[in-house]
Amino acid sequence: MIKPMTDARARLEHAGLEATPRRIAVLEALAALPHAPAAQELLDTVRRTTRMDKVTLYRTLDLLVEAGILQRHSGADGTFRHCMAPAGKNAAHGHFQCTRCGVMTCLPSLPAALDAAALLPAGVTVEHVEVRLDGVCGRCQRG
Repeated sequence: MIKPMTDARARLEHAGLEATPRRIAVLEALAALPHAPAAQELLDTVRRTTRMDKVTLYRTLDLLVEAGILQRHSGADGTFRHCMAPAGKNAAHGHFQCTRCGVMTCLPSLPAALDAAALLPAGVTVEHVEVRLDGVCGRCQRG
């Protein structure tokens, strides 16, 4: 989780972006959630502290993904989820998505056995790795 304000501002500035209040609000809201949210959930969280419409959120998310601050992941339901990008260029991490409640959680870095670069022929450059494990979370199993 990033520290409020200071780390959000530092991440933006490191990426060469202006640390606007709305960008900071998006990063802080995302860091406050324990999972990778869909845009509507993130918008609901951001709106607790900042006025923002859906178009502005989507534009902000696109900019933060392009800058390498966030990663966008497709959910089992076809809805994109967002999370903080791991450190390091093209660093990959996986996700677990519950098929009942839809919550997507970030997993630690991928083991070397899942390193796509090791599976590909020479001369191929991996630009993005996305691994999602689907199943039923503990909360839904107890449910």
